[in-house]
Amino acid sequence: MTDKTPTDDQLEPYRIALKLEQDGKAFFLEAARKTTSKFAKQTFEFLAAEEDRHIDTITEFFDSVMKGDESQLVDVGESDAEHKLASFNDKLARLEKADQPIGSDREAYEFAIKFENGAEEFYAEKLQEATHPRVKKFYKWLIAEEKMHARLLKSCLKFVDDPAEWFRMHR
Repeated sequence: MTDKTPTDDQLEPYRIALKLEQDGKAFFLEAARKTTSKFAKQTFEFLAAEEDRHIDTITEFFDSVMKGDESQLVDVGESDAEHKLASFNDKLARLEKADQPIGSDREAYEFAIKFENGAEEFYAEKLQEATHPRVKKFYKWLIAEEKMHARLLKSCLKFVDDPAEWFRMHR
């Protein structure tokens, strides 16, 4: 990317990233609507809200790219994914006596993990192609977020499969 109006080829990865996050949000909202488990509903609503944050960040970054001036690219900052994952697991650990997810949630979690992993792979590919430090940082931020979502969903799967073991591991 240089100090000039970006081409459609240069903008396409940002459009794809925005679509990935919008599709993820739609999936999580639908999964939240369909589940009968309060825990799964809260999980999917949390992930939908996360996708909203990603949509906002991608839109802000895209707008700065559209200006065509590398010096004006938005700095996305650092991901707080690890903190959010720890906070989520702490919250989950307090649910021992609460509503448990059901086996049918497993399919939604598995699909969501594949979706998150696919998005992460796309962002990793774009990271390898990037040359500007802020573009690289942008993709690293997205990768950290997607990795956290996949880890969170894998934790949910473990919780569905064996809640007692999950609680033993997180005490």
